[in-house]
Amino acid sequence: MRQPPASADTTGRGQPVSRLPVFLCLAWLLVAPVAAAVDQGKLKELVELARAGAPQLALARLQQLQPAPDKDLVGWMAWERERIHMLEAKRAWARIRKRLGTLPAGVPDDFHRWALTRRAAAEIEDGAVVAARATLRSLLWRVDDLHLDDTAAWRRMVVRTYLKNDLLDDARTALLRYRLDFGDGNPEWRWLAARVELRTGHPRAALALVADEQRGVGKVLQLIARLRVRKGDADAIEAEARELAAREDTPAGVRGLLLGVAAEAAAVPGLTLEHVRYLEQALAQPYDEEIGTHLLGLDPDRLWDAYLELGKQWGNREQRLLGRDEDWYFPAVEVMEKEPLRARILFAVLAEYGTGAQRRSLAHEYLVSLLEEEPGGKRVVERLYLESGRYRDPARLPRVIRYRLIDQALEKGDLATASRLMAGLKAPPSGTGRFEWDLRRARVAIFTGDLAGGVRLLEGLLDSEELDGKHVDRLLQVVFDLQTVQQHQRALDLFDRLLARPLDLQQRRELLFWKADSWEALGRHDRAAWFYLKSATLGDPLAMDPWAQTARYRAAKALIGAGYLDDARRIYHSLLRATRDKARRAVLQGELQRLRLLATRKPEQP
Repeated sequence: MRQPPASADTTGRGQPVSRLPVFLCLAWLLVAPVAAAVDQGKLKELVELARAGAPQLALARLQQLQPAPDKDLVGWMAWERERIHMLEAKRAWARIRKRLGTLPAGVPDDFHRWALTRRAAAEIEDGAVVAARATLRSLLWRVDDLHLDDTAAWRRMVVRTYLKNDLLDDARTALLRYRLDFGDGNPEWRWLAARVELRTGHPRAALALVADEQRGVGKVLQLIARLRVRKGDADAIEAEARELAAREDTPAGVRGLLLGVAAEAAAVPGLTLEHVRYLEQALAQPYDEEIGTHLLGLDPDRLWDAYLELGKQWGNREQRLLGRDEDWYFPAVEVMEKEPLRARILFAVLAEYGTGAQRRSLAHEYLVSLLEEEPGGKRVVERLYLESGRYRDPARLPRVIRYRLIDQALEKGDLATASRLMAGLKAPPSGTGRFEWDLRRARVAIFTGDLAGGVRLLEGLLDSEELDGKHVDRLLQVVFDLQTVQQHQRALDLFDRLLARPLDLQQRRELLFWKADSWEALGRHDRAAWFYLKSATLGDPLAMDPWAQTARYRAAKALIGAGYLDDARRIYHSLLRATRDKARRAVLQGELQRLRLLATRKPEQP
């Protein structure tokens, strides 16, 4: 069961909190320090927090600290730049587009150019290339000779939009004009031009542009061009790509592309086991899709095709028959430990051509289990089943895989994917009870905006015969989610239904406290005070245990909001008599002093 927050300043509303030791329950008397003024030191702390792996926390804190643009435009711009950098690291392109869709009045030209550039980049990544071209045109129309570097970058971005649209002739024309205006000294121009030459079937021209590249994307393009020009060098190119991918200082995105090059080289002159291995390893990495997909054909359907084609080649050679499942199942099981890749290929064939749904499902489960044992294997599984054309409709996914992917999505906090995969799934997965499954479905529904659906599931659980004290605690965690998304009236209705059930004394006190929280959020301070006090006194009108003290303190705050200052004063005095701790007494005395000052300015409620 969630415990009451220490104070409104120290614990976020609606967040599940585990039971606290008694001495921590008295933390309602702590006073949160006043936030320091926004400065570069604080900004740097948030940047470091995001880099340390907590970008969501950093963004939430940034939202609290960023000044309003009409109060401090310079400060707002400094924070906004970091916000966009954090969102770019999260690849939150839609959020960036929305955030930079309008800018405050009065921003200087340099910030305006920066913001529109970042918006155009987000539009390109999000696939909104027509919008990106419109944004870039608005930048190019306002350009002057002082911003030639910006102009060159925008022109290169325009070429990228043509590539995204497969407008290859337009891309080639734009690059020729770029070269006339800016020359060919910029490496990004050479890389972009090499992409266009490769896409339009001119690998020798591409190789001439990147012949001297030694690292990064330029090296990847060089290897691709060499392979297209000289197929006879495939073994050497495969070895070079593999060695570069294995280097610790190779960025993950470049590593994925290098493994894609190795996969293509390994398929010369025909499909091999190494080709499949490299494809798996490439799909386990992030990579630039403009190169990976369009130049190297890196996509999950290619891996599925490779599994099936190579497996069938083996089957023909070894006289295994499609439709005779034991010809594939038993050899796959035998080599699972010593040759897991071979086993994965055999299970993929059985998953596609098995004679019964149960056998196909079992083969999928073996395939996924083996993949997840490999480095980055979960990412490969996600791509095979969530990004493949074979399973565009979640209903086509084997249920056992669907449940696993739901768990992975929930583990990552990807509620949109979890919701999509849950659609139409009524029965719980094997080993999970109906109550826990419906509770999970309710939580996903609430956080993806299907509030009515989430509440219906919770109401169904309230009618469940198995709803005991333990289940009440679990269900309450999801009711707290309703409070988190500010659905307090819905939460109050569910609290009332729970209170109508037979509960122990402490559970009833806790429910009354959370009801008070929702009334307070709705601005009904009088109702909030009423329920805080009921929570404090239920079972003992004179109770001063830690729970009662917390509830009384919150009641006093609510009474002040309702205008009942004398009642608040009496509660503070009762709390003062109940504690001997000097620090807590000092805090209460401070509250009473503030109350006296407030009483001189505000008339008492009748």
